[in-house]
Amino acid sequence: MGRRCVFLGLRGGRWAATGRALGPWAWWGLFGGFVYWLVGNWHEGAFFTWGFVLANVLATVAGYYFFSAVVLPRWLLRRRWLATALGLAAIYYCWALLCYVFFMVLSHNGLVSKNAYGYVHRVLDQGLWKGVFSWYGVSMGLSDFTAIVLPALLVRFVQFLLASSNRSLRLERENLNLEVNFLKAQINPHFLFNTLNNLYTMVVKQDARAPGMVRHLAALLHYTVHESNAALVPLAREIGFLEAYLELERLRYGQKVRIDYAPPGAPEGFAITPLLFFPFVENAFKHGVDTSLDASWVAIDIAVRGPRLHFSVRNSFSPGAPKQAFGGVGIANVRQRLALHYAPADYQLTLEQTADTYRVALTLRLGALPAAAPAHAAILFDAK
Repeated sequence: MGRRCVFLGLRGGRWAATGRALGPWAWWGLFGGFVYWLVGNWHEGAFFTWGFVLANVLATVAGYYFFSAVVLPRWLLRRRWLATALGLAAIYYCWALLCYVFFMVLSHNGLVSKNAYGYVHRVLDQGLWKGVFSWYGVSMGLSDFTAIVLPALLVRFVQFLLASSNRSLRLERENLNLEVNFLKAQINPHFLFNTLNNLYTMVVKQDARAPGMVRHLAALLHYTVHESNAALVPLAREIGFLEAYLELERLRYGQKVRIDYAPPGAPEGFAITPLLFFPFVENAFKHGVDTSLDASWVAIDIAVRGPRLHFSVRNSFSPGAPKQAFGGVGIANVRQRLALHYAPADYQLTLEQTADTYRVALTLRLGALPAAAPAHAAILFDAK
């Protein structure tokens, strides 16, 4: 079976390579058939007909590849308009010169019929300069050039635009994924570093709450490592993650800090970008509670009204504590992730600071939860 798969793979690759090699020949064959159809209505001899086809196909092939390799990537895309115009003029005049030479060969050998005499000699009778390079010659040949050569150039231009657009979209999507992963990589170690510091302090003090903290930390890490990689997660899971984190902080501070939080119920059917709430809540403890434990408090409100989520975090801080920047890496990351995942009209983020209070408010239009995703929170913790 393995040998057969390898054989089929090699044969498939060989067929693909053959198709790529024969594809241009097939397309130019179709183009030659199109030119033959155009001139076939004149009912001329074989030499005239096939000579006309050959001259126009050669001129179009040369112009097409010159346009693809030089004019389009080097001049047009770099907005070198004069060079682009000269390049297109060169393609036209090469075609016109080749046609002029072909007409001379026909006339020299007496192969111009009465039916085609006027068409051929309108150029030959004017001489090389006037029949090809002057405005008279251009006005005579431009209609044929537009019908025969220009469509191939336009097809190449449209093909290039589509390929560039697809490549830009692919790069944009890859950059978006890389940036989101980078932002998550910044959040996860930041969170782990702070929590392990807290756990170390409790272990050193032989605090009986340390095992419970380890259990909650394991649940949180499971979410950040395995579930937050998705672009969207059920809102209930994100709220469950926040509640587990608050339980960690309750274990850490005990009665020293008042934590006000009322669960918003079970908001089913909504999805949200993961780890949006956490940096705000973490900052409330880091920049507020940790500056002074005297009468410290944190208040968190979450409400879902229709498709709108209203989230706010308020915390006390000591006016006499060393001044710190309001926010930090976590806040900057949330700003970027909101901008990456939501339209500007779909969210509003407000940060306020008074004499003794920080406040963060986020209003967000929620997306619908995909049918395949379970809506119930996966993070469970024991509050005992």
